[in-house]
Amino acid sequence: MFGTDWLLETVIIMIERTHRLKNLSTDELAGMLAGPEPPFLFDIRTSEEYKKSRIATAVRLDPDTDPDEFTDCYGSLVAGRDLVFYCSVGQRSSELLERLENVCERAKAKSYCNLRGGIFRWYNEGRQVVDASGMTDNIHVYDPIWGMMVEWRH
Repeated sequence: MFGTDWLLETVIIMIERTHRLKNLSTDELAGMLAGPEPPFLFDIRTSEEYKKSRIATAVRLDPDTDPDEFTDCYGSLVAGRDLVFYCSVGQRSSELLERLENVCERAKAKSYCNLRGGIFRWYNEGRQVVDASGMTDNIHVYDPIWGMMVEWRH
């Protein structure tokens, strides 16, 4: 009754109530990644998490990135692009996206949103994650509590 999916969904709902951002489903992201103009994908996790696994094509962006840093590094690259931010479950990516909303608008991003449920939802649905060597079944759980929201692959 209170399994992995229930716990993750409960956390997602709490995040969505706290952060009023556009959220993209994993199905929507998968469709965009397979399309002719894939989104600019930002992974908002630590370097250790990112190295263990990430969604293919994702660029790591430090959770503490300030708007000026983002503009300097990515401002000219995001114009006319869909931007998708994700972390483990959506908390850190929502916090960062809230700080960057105005920057994304000024840079003329086509759209910007948070991945609903983050890489945990993506992984739990059996979707592909990669590391430096290619496809992997590993995922960084952040800590033991967050790890209860991951459905391990066998």
